[in-house]
Amino acid sequence: MAKKKTTTKSESGEQEPGFEEAVEQLEGIIDRIESGEIGLEESIEHYERGVALFNRCRAILEQAEQRIEELTPSDEDGDA
Repeated sequence: MAKKKTTTKSESGEQEPGFEEAVEQLEGIIDRIESGEIGLEESIEHYERGVALFNRCRAILEQAEQRIEELTPSDEDGDA
């Protein structure tokens, strides 16, 4: 079964990758930088993109955590 590539639009109208796609792109950036196959300026550009992807992943995880907390009954309700 093929992986579904999900994207969302940012406030600026640009397509933002879903979590899995962002992780995949980030891994590719890390591999290219670590391999030394690209020069310094390109490494810096890739690093900047990597930081943006990392922040995107973190935001997606925080949203998921918030949704889980909303769906999970609290101890105050008497459910444990």
